Amino acid sequence: MISLLPLLLLLLLLPTALPFVLPPAQYLPTPTPIFLTCTTDTDSPNDSPSTPSNNSGLRLNKCFKRTHSRRSADLLISSNRVLVNGLPPNGAGHRVQPTDTVTLDNIVYNFNEFNEEFNSDQRQSYLYIKYYKPIGTICTTDTNIKGNVITALQSSNLKIDSRIYPIGRLDKDTTGLILLTNDGRIPNSVLRYSSKKDKVYIVTVNRYIEEEDLIQLSSGVIITTIAQRDNVKKELTAATKECYVERVGSRKFMIVLNEGRNRQIRKMCEALDYRVDALERTEFMGINLEGLDYGEWEYCTESEIEILKASLN
Repeated sequence: MISLLPLLLLLLLLPTALPFVLPPAQYLPTPTPIFLTCTTDTDSPNDSPSTPSNNSGLRLNKCFKRTHSRRSADLLISSNRVLVNGLPPNGAGHRVQPTDTVTLDNIVYNFNEFNEEFNSDQRQSYLYIKYYKPIGTICTTDTNIKGNVITALQSSNLKIDSRIYPIGRLDKDTTGLILLTNDGRIPNSVLRYSSKKDKVYIVTVNRYIEEEDLIQLSSGVIITTIAQRDNVKKELTAATKECYVERVGSRKFMIVLNEGRNRQIRKMCEALDYRVDALERTEFMGINLEGLDYGEWEYCTESEIEILKASLN
C-alpha cells in the first residue's frame, strides 16, 4: 500500500509555495507599449526629408555661355552629356556652386571662368539684359498691350521682381538686339551717349540694290521724321548723316548709324524707291547678339555692363 503521508504534506505546503511560483499581479513589471509605424505604398524605409530648393549659385546652362547658345546647352544637359560632381543634374535649371565639378563628355569645365557670372552686378542689385527681339514684339512696358516685351521675357523664364525699362526702341516689325535694365539711371543717359556710338543693322529690301543707291545711302538721304522731346512732337526734314554701308547680298546690305531718327532706315530706303522686307539690329554700342538665338535673352557680361555704365560719366 502506497503511503499517503508525502501527498498530505504537499497539500499542506502548497498555499505558501505559490507566491514563489507565480507572483501576484501587483508584483509583475509594467508592460512597455510597442508602437508600430505604418507606411503607405509610396513610402520607403530609406526616405529622407527633401532638401530645400537652393536658389543660389549659377544656372547650369549658364556654364556654357561662352561656347554654346542657351538652346544648345539645354540639349546637352537633357541628353545627359553634362554631369555635376559625376551625377546627372536636375535639368537645365540646376544650380551649381564654385566648388562643384561640371563636366561635358567627361571633360571638366574650369569654374574659374564662371566667376564673372557669380560676381556680376546684376546678381547683386541691378539687371542688365540683352534680348533677341522677334518680329511682332513691342518695346513697351505696358503689360496690357498684346505682344509687349515684358510678357515676352517672362514667358522665356525671366523672373522680374522690379520694373525694367528698354534702352531705346525697335519697331514692332524690326528684329534684333534690344537692351533692358531696372537701373533707372541708364536708359536716358545711354540714349544721349549712344548718339555718338554705332548701331549696326542688316537690311533686306524688295529688289536688287543698285550700287549708286548704296553710295547715296552712305552719303545721306533727305527724309522727314517726327522728333519728340519733352512729350512735344515736331516734324523734321533733313538729310541723314553720313554712314557706313556695305553690300552683303543682292537685296541685302549692312548699315552702321550713329544717329537715331524715327524709322530712319525704312524712310531712307523709301526715298530711293525700295521697300524694307526685313530689318534687324545686330549690334548696339559694341554689344552684339553673339550667343543668342531668336527670341532668347541673356544677362549682359561684366564688360557689356561697363559699356552701359560709361554713359553715366
